Parts: sequence; structure tokens; C-alpha cells
Amino acid sequence: MDEELTNAEYAVLGLLIERPCHGYDLDRTIEERGMREWTELAFSSIYFLLAKLEKRGLAESWIDPQKKTRKIYRPTANGRTVFQNATVRALAEPHPLYPSILLGLANWTSIDRKTAIDALESRRAALTAIIARVSAKAESGLRLPPHINALFDYSTSQLQSEIDWLQRTTKLLGDSHGKD
Repeated sequence: MDEELTNAEYAVLGLLIERPCHGYDLDRTIEERGMREWTELAFSSIYFLLAKLEKRGLAESWIDPQKKTRKIYRPTANGRTVFQNATVRALAEPHPLYPSILLGLANWTSIDRKTAIDALESRRAALTAIIARVSAKAESGLRLPPHINALFDYSTSQLQSEIDWLQRTTKLLGDSHGKD
């Protein structure tokens, strides 16, 4: 059976594929890699996701003999299979995005032009800050494997592309005539 994984489940299962660990270790790895910049993984959801993966038979746990209060999780054989299938799909199949900016543009005329242009400028500034954070993680001095470097490059390229688009669009919409 080909099971679907949410992005959060997929990310957590991927970390368990790398090495068995407990929730705190997962959170530390997520933080160190800057994964919250490109995945939806809150600290509060990690244990929920681990329990969900275990209930679905994709992960299993045992109590750490040295720290009797910590559960260690690892993927099951089925979890590895589901993960591998999800990885092939993630790499091969484009998935449509439905960013809220498209709805904002569709409803552009509901606000005055200056407010709308200011909102686009705020978005550009926020994206610039995200690029700085992602770049800092990528350049942190850690020796990262090539696929992780590619991940950071993809993220920053996408963000920079949106910034470039915002600059063109802000000029176009700021210069256009229409409802103010």
C-alpha cells in the first residue's frame, strides 16, 4: 500500500532514517539545519508526529536504557518503504502552490494603491530577512553534504526570484493607473 505522508511527517521520518533519536534530538537537528525556514515543524508538534508515525506503523520506539524517561524512535521497514516512495514523488512530481499573495493580487482593488504597494515592500523586506537567515545557516561553517547545500541553494534561489518579481511588480503596479 502506498501511504501518503504530510510534509511534517515526511521531514520527521527522514530524520529518523538518518539515525534513531528522541524528540529533543529531533528538535535540535531541526534547529541546527534551519529546517523551520522551509518546513512546518514546530517544537510542540514533534512528539505528536512521532506518536502518529508510530501509530501508523511507520516508526517504533523503545525506552533509552541510560535515560529511562526518554523514548528513542526509529523507522520500521514499512516506514522506510513509505519514505523512499515519498522521496521519489517529492523529487519527480511538481506540486502546485497556492500562496496567499495570489489572492492578495486578485483582491488588489479592494485597498488603496499606496497601502498595497507598501504591503508588497514589506513582503520584499521579509523575504530579504529570510534569505539572510537561510544563507547564515548554509554558511555556518558546518560541512554540509551536497544535497543539503542544494536544498539551501534552492530555497535562496526561490526567495531571490520572488524578490526580483516583487521589484518588477511593484514598479508596474505603482506606475499603473487605476483605482487608488
